[in-house]
Amino acid sequence: MKISLRAVTLENLDDVVDLRLLDHQREYLASNSYSIAEASLNPTLRTHAIYGDERVIGFVLYCTPEEGDSEPGAYGIWRLMVDAQVQGRGYGRQALELVLREICSDAGVRNIHICYKPDNDAAKRFYASLGFEEVGIEAETGEMDAVVTPLTIRWSR
Repeated sequence: MKISLRAVTLENLDDVVDLRLLDHQREYLASNSYSIAEASLNPTLRTHAIYGDERVIGFVLYCTPEEGDSEPGAYGIWRLMVDAQVQGRGYGRQALELVLREICSDAGVRNIHICYKPDNDAAKRFYASLGFEEVGIEAETGEMDAVVTPLTIRWSR
């Protein structure tokens, strides 16, 4: 299956919103509809539908740097999800690598952050396999913050 990132549009919105997580994953991630609404109100947020061939199989939301940020060149991947029906096939890693390549195309990128619940061992292992290193718990959210730089990403290809 060929994985690609495409804009969230009126044509694929229902497919993105209808994506489902496994029951035990629901506590770890905001809904896609909430994420799309959030992105519509925040110009620094970017959304993509994740496609497997011509079918929507996932969703990603990331944050671009703003002028005046305390950490210039820092991006944040806020949401990454793959539909429960197609998990465990490597599509999430392929999609995340596409997102990382897109982010790294900005010459000003210095760090890429991702956060997850500290008890989400699967997320911890997954992100670590790409080179993300834990830097500590976010005081505001209670989530683990992990970071990678363009030079420390472990690409699969």
